Amino acid sequence: MKKIRNRLTLTFTLLIGISLLSLGFFLTNLIDKIYLNALGDRLVKEANLTKDMISWEIGSKEGLVLFQQLANNTSKELNTRITFIDKNGLVLADSKYDKNKMDNHANRPEVQTSLNGKIGKAIRYSHTLGMEMLYTSVPIMKNNQIIGVVRLSLPVNEIKASLESFWYSLVIGLFIVFLITILISYRISNKITKPIEDMTEIAKRITNKDYSARIHLNSNDEIGQLGIAINLMADSLNNQIMTIHENEKKITTVLNNMANGVLLVDKSGKIILANPAIEWLLGEQIEQIIGKYHIEAGQNYALSELIERSLNTGESIHAEISIQYPIKKYLDCHLAPIYDAKGQINGVVSVLHDITKLKHLENMRTEFIANVSHELRTPITAVKGFAETLLDGALKDEETSRAFLQIIYNESERLHRLISDLLDLSKIELNQNLLNYSTVDLRELIHSTIETFKPQAVKKQLYIVKELDDIHAEVDGDRIRQVIINLLTNAMAYTPANGSIKVTLKAFKPEQIKITVEDTGIGIPKKSLSRIFERFYRVDKARSRESGGTGLGLAIVKHIVESHEGYIQVESEVQKGTKFAIILPKYKKEKIDGNGI
Repeated sequence: MKKIRNRLTLTFTLLIGISLLSLGFFLTNLIDKIYLNALGDRLVKEANLTKDMISWEIGSKEGLVLFQQLANNTSKELNTRITFIDKNGLVLADSKYDKNKMDNHANRPEVQTSLNGKIGKAIRYSHTLGMEMLYTSVPIMKNNQIIGVVRLSLPVNEIKASLESFWYSLVIGLFIVFLITILISYRISNKITKPIEDMTEIAKRITNKDYSARIHLNSNDEIGQLGIAINLMADSLNNQIMTIHENEKKITTVLNNMANGVLLVDKSGKIILANPAIEWLLGEQIEQIIGKYHIEAGQNYALSELIERSLNTGESIHAEISIQYPIKKYLDCHLAPIYDAKGQINGVVSVLHDITKLKHLENMRTEFIANVSHELRTPITAVKGFAETLLDGALKDEETSRAFLQIIYNESERLHRLISDLLDLSKIELNQNLLNYSTVDLRELIHSTIETFKPQAVKKQLYIVKELDDIHAEVDGDRIRQVIINLLTNAMAYTPANGSIKVTLKAFKPEQIKITVEDTGIGIPKKSLSRIFERFYRVDKARSRESGGTGLGLAIVKHIVESHEGYIQVESEVQKGTKFAIILPKYKKEKIDGNGI
């Protein structure tokens, strides 16, 4: 035991001695740097304060005198050397030395740094004072231009002298700690005993899953090695258990935050795991479906059929299904079998992705293409048919050919309007956040727009009434004009002779405006009110085509209004008329949010 004791004592002594020696060097350098940095930061603050006192021009004679006075006075108060230097490196004033005997300072590193607009710091030998100095400098700015530098400095030997007492205390303290460590190491080495029964007890505790149990030995003999091995075994087991728990937490977190539903079924067909997304997809709480057979969860037979097929065949399946419960949805399903160590199918994992919105968008796209094709086919067919008739000989009949050409012209105009509306709608949807906002006189804009419809109104024997308040708003004037034009066009198309159209512009709620277009036309049935803003939707298809409408006007109106962060309302009664109300913010949304208007 004596040999082990000596070896341990020597080992501890060497380790602690090296550590304390390393710590001493580390603390010495660290505190030296900290102290120098603190002094440097202090000098920077004092330099900034000194710089802020300057209010005169550098080039004036009076300024040179004031610079010297400021350097002398401030140097006494701060107990530092202060130097003022112009942007060319010429010393303007110095508190410790005659400026006329000093060299140009443009090549001094701290001065060069400050002339580049940064704070300069340096420790170097001063040929002027004949000693090593700590320098800090800051640029003097005027009208965002660097016009000079103020530099503060302290002798480094004074700084080092102030640290010597600390170094002595540190060395004495470390030496005392070293002596205490030697005594403690010696006593520990003398008390190295590890009863076998203690190690047996610790081993039993580890066997009973108490992985925190450890053998505390300071010896390096056979018993100590055995204790270390047992401790390492406990560490390894503890790390493995912690890793398993961490992985479980990660998997649980991923599953709980997945937008896709995950369903795990064992080989008997019972659900053993599900994530929260399944609750929305299947309409059942997780607690209610865990332990149930998959056929009982959500009553979705298409999904159950896929799970059963994967369980029986071991096939990985990718399929799209529709489910009716709790509401109709379309799911993109990925199913894969799970195998055990023997290669037997031990269950199936299903990942379900809700593609209902994608299906809806796909249907909308298909419907849109069909509508566009239908709308284009009618004028193209008419143009082609009448053109063929003219080519077959109708050109000889001047009256007939003129009538046919007029029809061809009208249909081409309708085709042109349709394509223009489609392009406008596409631009609005793609660039709804790129509106050209400006302050617009809405009364003048609406008035001038109505004036363009006066000849058409007289021709159709319609009366246009306007009530326009004097309101200015931040909007895209061209887009708002397009909204008024589309609404007036609709009103005139569906209002019979001797009817009236009323346009109003009023303030509405705090910082909002309201524009209404009300007619006494044929009105819109209630069942169609929710669909009139859809592309190509027409309440009366025959009359819409006769009026030359494209079915896109109201869709364009809605997109423009929503692009302005507004909304549109419609009220209508059959044979009594229709009223469109547009509510818009008076100011651009960023201005309202940012300035609190």
